[in-house]
Amino acid sequence: MIDQNWFMGEWHNDPTIIGMLVMLDSIYDKFDNIPNLWNILTNDLTNEKGRIIFYFLPLSENGLSDELYIKMNSRGKKLTAFEHFKAEYEDLYEKDSDEARTVNHKFDVEWADTFFPYRNQDDIVDNEFMKYFFYISHVLCYEQGIKKSNDEFELIKLIYSESPNAVDNRKYLEDAFDCWYNVITDYKSIDAFFKKYLSGFEYEKGKVATFKNVSEYRETQNFFHACVKLYQVNNNFSYSDFLFLYGIITYLINKDAIEEDDFIDRLRTLRNLIWNSNSGEIRGDADYMKDLLCEVKDLMMTGNINKELTHKFNGIQADEEVEKKQKKHEIDIETLHRFEDHPLIYGYVSGLGYGHLDLADTFLSLFGSNPEFVKIHRAMLAIGDYTQNDSSRYYMGNHNRATWSQLLHKSRNRSNFEENTMSVLRCLLQRVKDGETLDAIINKYISEREEAHELDWRYYFVKYPDMLRGADGELTWDESNDYICTTLNKHQFNGQHWNPFLNVIYQILSDKLLDKDGKKIIGLGNYGENLNILKPISSLAATGTGFIYYHQDTNEPWDVDRNESSIDKVNRIAFAIEKVTKLVQENMNT
Repeated sequence: MIDQNWFMGEWHNDPTIIGMLVMLDSIYDKFDNIPNLWNILTNDLTNEKGRIIFYFLPLSENGLSDELYIKMNSRGKKLTAFEHFKAEYEDLYEKDSDEARTVNHKFDVEWADTFFPYRNQDDIVDNEFMKYFFYISHVLCYEQGIKKSNDEFELIKLIYSESPNAVDNRKYLEDAFDCWYNVITDYKSIDAFFKKYLSGFEYEKGKVATFKNVSEYRETQNFFHACVKLYQVNNNFSYSDFLFLYGIITYLINKDAIEEDDFIDRLRTLRNLIWNSNSGEIRGDADYMKDLLCEVKDLMMTGNINKELTHKFNGIQADEEVEKKQKKHEIDIETLHRFEDHPLIYGYVSGLGYGHLDLADTFLSLFGSNPEFVKIHRAMLAIGDYTQNDSSRYYMGNHNRATWSQLLHKSRNRSNFEENTMSVLRCLLQRVKDGETLDAIINKYISEREEAHELDWRYYFVKYPDMLRGADGELTWDESNDYICTTLNKHQFNGQHWNPFLNVIYQILSDKLLDKDGKKIIGLGNYGENLNILKPISSLAATGTGFIYYHQDTNEPWDVDRNESSIDKVNRIAFAIEKVTKLVQENMNT
């Protein structure tokens, strides 16, 4: 067939015709030795219906033109939305030009091969292909100040046809698709590429931890897979992920100009910048994204952080990354990277300090896979006041990992990060490194306070873990009295909140003081209420000097013994528990 004079040479580059020729060869190899094959298939020798039937529609006899074929695909069905998009995009190129043939071939071969591993349950990759098309097109929209659209045909018109940069934009789009096909060629698979350079939640030498646990990222932290499945679907592919993937694509397109070691170092810096920037710094606004994409590109191409932009990544982290680069030959880089890759740290090292990297291993052990957060909080308070504060709230650690992550990162909105939190943490790490346990540190402090009869506010938070029960690590404090505070479940005061002293009393007594039917006699609401007592009907409020007991029309102060510095000499919680227990028992006996 290919030797016939009517067979056009350009058909050798047509993937559809190549596929037909391959199939014809396969049919020949399979059925060559079967006599009368055509008759068997068509049943020409019998009157039975043939096994293969062709339907022929003479267009001219039915008043139709070739336009019908243009609107139909090879199966005689209407073009899908993706096939329509493909035809529209290919029309951007001069018909029968080398460029047109090249793009057509990539759509049907290289790019199809790239996306096939990410096909849906129907073995179709149209949606995945379009998500990536939108992603790359939106990159160009941000960079060139073009209004972002979710209509593929409008994007073709705005970016790849009418834009003064249309030719360059088409080149960039092709490069952004080609780079992943090249990844498959160089690394055997896209998964293998990400596995080589990224890790999940633990440090691996030569890799960068990205802490993704959503299934679309796979165990290999595959940001490409996440993009083609999640882009514009939900927040699991965020603006942060948008920028991180752009950094990787920038490397892949410019791979010949960037050394592999430089790529890994710059990717780590990019991870640190992105993961330590908040939602006010990484935003989807066009002006923000334009600057951030510029900062990412500059970093990946040159290794430098552009600080001249209007909208930038977190300034504290940017300064740290510059300092790391300057100190690169003075510090243990592997220890630095191991500390950076802890999921509570994700790149922020200045808190611990370069001069204290010898404590990094102790930190990694103490805050390991299953850390005792509340016990760490108690041990730190036993050493000193490690709280941070803003204009209206105080912050301390609790059972919540996210709370600790906030405490371990400096914020312009909170005070006492270095003076309180990190100085106490470094002291704790040193003591643990020297052989002390958390329990020993806690018990030593409690014993010292009780022997000295000096029970300040820290004593109660160290002795009673339930002081923070239900709270999210935020508190309000009365500046006039250290014993007047409120623990908050959320930042807003209209959410659940408690007096921590009443909370502990309730937790200790609620299952002990029961009526004859086994029902609880005391109760505590979740919105700052007093401790309610049913027998007798009364309540207890906490004050700076102790408590007030309300019964009928009377109120009785239950003040505790305090020294000249207004520090408790006796345990006010034990004092209240004894009095409440006695009241209830006397009432039950009457």
